[in-house]
Amino acid sequence: MNENKFFGYVGQILDVNLSTSEFKNVPLNRKWVDLYIGGAGYATRILYDLVDKNIDPLSPENPLIIMTGPFTGIVATSPKTTIVSRSPLTGFLSKTVGGGSFGIALKKAGYDGIVLRGKAKAPTYLTIVNGVPKLNNASKLWGKGTFETFNKIRKELGDEKVRVAAIGPAGENLVKISSIITDERRVFGRTGLGAVMGSKNVKAIAVRGNKKIELYDEKRLLELNKKYLAAAPQTPRGGGLRAYGTGGGVVTFNQMGNLPIKNWTQGIWADAEKISSQKMMEKYKLGEGMKACGEEIFCSLQCERRIKMESEKYGSSTGKGPEYETLAALGSMTLVSEIEAIIKANDLCDDLGLDTISTGTVIAWAMEAYEKGIISESEIGFPLKWGDGEALTKIIPMIAYKKGFGQLLSEGVKEASSKIGKGSEKFAVHSKGLELPMHNPRLFQTMGLVYAFSNIGASHLQGLAMLVERGALLPEFGITEVPKDVPSKIKTVIIGQNICNVADSLGLCKFGIYGIMDFSHFAEAFNSITGKNETKDSLLKVGERIWYLERLLNLKLGLKPEDDSLPYRIVHESVPDGAAKGLTFPVETYFPEFYKAREIDPKTGQVSKKKLEELALDI
Repeated sequence: MNENKFFGYVGQILDVNLSTSEFKNVPLNRKWVDLYIGGAGYATRILYDLVDKNIDPLSPENPLIIMTGPFTGIVATSPKTTIVSRSPLTGFLSKTVGGGSFGIALKKAGYDGIVLRGKAKAPTYLTIVNGVPKLNNASKLWGKGTFETFNKIRKELGDEKVRVAAIGPAGENLVKISSIITDERRVFGRTGLGAVMGSKNVKAIAVRGNKKIELYDEKRLLELNKKYLAAAPQTPRGGGLRAYGTGGGVVTFNQMGNLPIKNWTQGIWADAEKISSQKMMEKYKLGEGMKACGEEIFCSLQCERRIKMESEKYGSSTGKGPEYETLAALGSMTLVSEIEAIIKANDLCDDLGLDTISTGTVIAWAMEAYEKGIISESEIGFPLKWGDGEALTKIIPMIAYKKGFGQLLSEGVKEASSKIGKGSEKFAVHSKGLELPMHNPRLFQTMGLVYAFSNIGASHLQGLAMLVERGALLPEFGITEVPKDVPSKIKTVIIGQNICNVADSLGLCKFGIYGIMDFSHFAEAFNSITGKNETKDSLLKVGERIWYLERLLNLKLGLKPEDDSLPYRIVHESVPDGAAKGLTFPVETYFPEFYKAREIDPKTGQVSKKKLEELALDI
């Protein structure tokens, strides 16, 4: 193998100084590729050297780093690209992973990644076409929603096939729960990176190219891809995703006690079926009703739902329907049972550039505060009652534009509750400042550990351990039965954290792993791309290294052990009904044992010297 060649990679990153309008091509660091692969791992290693606790997340000094992996667009079910920075919402690592064709187009345009530094003097959008970067005037785009922005950029460039990632008004207004949205409505959500992009005066990034990525053994990779594409839909999980998408779980999760209802205070909801993917598709299915998450993605799971809605009350919607997390956050969390209202709210969030999980959670918090008399109708401007779909769709633009009461909610639930006080902090449901995803850690206690010890704050995608608790076992890593005791649950969480870090660094969708395909398959795919000789275990070690890299970065940014936490409501309050009735999360049972397993000092949060030497982190 040619030691100077990066099979599976372009081999360079574009470094953009927005303050000076200068571009620099930076070769990939081979040692970092060996240690961290690409994607999330490589991007976080870049970030580690560029930030500390004195850098304001919304200052020009905070970089925004976009990175693809060697799998991106090359391996079946691998559409993922990662963006990292310091989060304006949490103050810690921000890592957001999105699907679709954007990352594939970036590689074809001539780069594995982009580092944005500084701040443009005026609204700007970046184009990269076949290796040629350019900063363009975005004054006419500023203030526009993402949907209009995509169309205007395509028209301006005279190119219908260009791939675009953009912010909406929420990012422009530095809303801390804002997202970056792609033209295929794939979302780089959670942790507020839309605000970081907005703070740099960057409205959008548009990429296009025809560069072919050289592979070590393309024939073998094609065989592996064919094997996966044929097998994935035949598995129980794969078949379910293909049939109903992620929203197909709403009714089942309601029955098992996993669905969060009325800001985590209710255990079962009679209206759950009304907001399910099954009901949505029964009413509004468009064509076959399914597709992959991007035009250039080859994936047989096809978990995106396609809808066409015409509603006298909420208007029309054509295209991508809401996912499970959105159906729950904007539906069951607020008791809104009108699927049309949820579809409209989802469209608003994507167009304005808001994270649906955080948006739904902060609205549910506000509804509870309103119900308890902590916030008045005069402060909000209208009644904010449980189950009111019109109020839901009315308040979302207020958040994006920081109008009136929306300005408070734009800070996220931690800051909003801190400012309001009056006991509202006890029902502000977050970890490290990031609002909890829509899976109940009282019921699936592995998820409590995933949320508390995720390095970006509460995120189900930083462990996915509940899938193992539901029977998607990992026998190749020694998990041959559903974990019941504390040691086996902690083992499941740690392996899951490491797997997810590898997936994010490869560019692999995590839906392709648990209960669908052995990780050994992806190790072989990695070797066929790169010419390396990795195993499932050596790749898992890379995932472990990345988890500790993220932990060390957070310590550098001021992380304390008390930040490894779960919300008061999850630890001290249970629901009165349903399958999770009476359950809370026992912190004292799990946290000390997790620290011990990860070799972390519970008093300081620091990692043991022995573990750091073992991992050879190169920092």
